[in-house]
Amino acid sequence: MEYDIIERMAEVAAAELDFDVKLSMTAKLISDAFAFDQCAVYIREGRAGGFILKAFEGEAKSRIEEYGEEEGLPGLVRRTGDCAEVRGKGPEDTVWEGRTDRGLSGFGYALALPVTDKENLLGVLYLKARQDPGISPSKKKALTTSALLIASIIKYREMKESSLKALCELKDVKARLINSEKLMSLGDMAATLAHEIKNPLMSIGGFALRLKKKLGGDSPHAKEVDLMIHEVGRIEKIMNGIVRSLEQTIDLRLDDFTDILDDAAGLFEEEIGALGIKVVRRYHEGPLPVVADREQMKIAFDNIIANALQSMEKGGEGGTLELETGAVDGTAIARITDSGGGINPDYIGHIFNPFFTTKKHGTGLGLPITNSIVMRHKGMIEIDNKAGVGVSFTIKLPHAGYKRTCKE
Repeated sequence: MEYDIIERMAEVAAAELDFDVKLSMTAKLISDAFAFDQCAVYIREGRAGGFILKAFEGEAKSRIEEYGEEEGLPGLVRRTGDCAEVRGKGPEDTVWEGRTDRGLSGFGYALALPVTDKENLLGVLYLKARQDPGISPSKKKALTTSALLIASIIKYREMKESSLKALCELKDVKARLINSEKLMSLGDMAATLAHEIKNPLMSIGGFALRLKKKLGGDSPHAKEVDLMIHEVGRIEKIMNGIVRSLEQTIDLRLDDFTDILDDAAGLFEEEIGALGIKVVRRYHEGPLPVVADREQMKIAFDNIIANALQSMEKGGEGGTLELETGAVDGTAIARITDSGGGINPDYIGHIFNPFFTTKKHGTGLGLPITNSIVMRHKGMIEIDNKAGVGVSFTIKLPHAGYKRTCKE
C-alpha cells in the first residue's frame, strides 16, 4: 500500500499541472492513504522565513494559515532539521515540549516532516489525527518519501520560474542587440546625410541672404526670401540635433529626473495652451537623483511630448497630458501619457525603427533618437499602448540615490 501511494504521488509530481493543483492532490492522497484527519502542506513563503499554508485536506478544526519561523511544530522542524512527532497528550492541550501550537487543539497525534532538498528546508508536511493512528516504521518511511516528492514539486516550480525569467531576459537582450544594430546604422546614415546636406545647404542659405540684400526690404518677395532663410536655418538645427543626439560621448552629471522632465515640458507651454490641453503633474516627492546628460534627456522627452501633442491635436478636442515621476527600488521612472488615441497595434513594433513614420511630414527619427539616448544612459523605454485611448511612454534610468540592502 505504501508503495502504491508513492507511485501515485510520483505521477502527480511529473504531471504538467498547476503548482497549487499538484500540492492539493498530494495532500488528498496522503490523507486518504494514511487515514489522517488533517493533512497540510506549508512552504517557506511566510513572514520572516516562516511557513504559509499552500495545500489542505481534511477537518478544518485548528487550521492555521501561517506559522512564524519559530512557531509551533513547523518552527521545531526548522530548528532541528528533523521530524517532530506528538502523541499521548490531551486533545485540548496546545503545548508540546514547551512549544505552543494552536494547531494541536482537538488532536491527540501530530507528525510534522521536513520538506527538504537535502540542503534547504522548503516547507513542512503537517499531519494530524484525533487518535494515535499507530504509524509503523514502514509508513513513516513512506511519509518521508512523500515529503521528498513534495520537495521535488516545489523545486520544479522554482526551476520553471527561473527558466521563464532567463528566457525573458534573453529576449530582452536580443531586443536590445537589435536596437543597437539599428542605432549604429542610424548613426552612420545620419553622419552621411549631415555631410552630404551641409555644403548645398550652406550655399542655399548664402544665396538667400545675398538675394535679400539685393531685393531690399520693400520688395514684394521679401517675405518669401525671409521664409527661405528661416527654413534653411531650421534644417540646420534639425541636422545638428540629430548628429549631436547620436554622438557616442555624453556629459553625465548628477541631476534631478523630475526637474529634467518638467524643464522639457516647459518648452511646450505655449503650444499646450493653444491646443487647450490639460496637463496633470504627479511628481516624485523630493529630488529624484539620476546620472544623466540633461540636454540629451531633454531631447528624449521633447520627442515624446511633441508626438503626444500632435496625436491630441488630431482629435481637435484638447486632451490630457500626464507627467509622472517616481522610484521603484533601484529605478527612477519618468512617465508621459497622452489621450491622443494610442498607436495602431500594427505599427507598435516598428516605432523605434529609423525613418518609420505615419506622419505626413515626419522624419521617423524622433523615437529612434530617444531610444538611442535612453540606452546610452543604461536605461530602457516601456510602452503601454491603449488603442483608441492613448499611450504611455515610461523611461527608466538607474536611481543614483538608491542603496541596496544586504538581502538584495
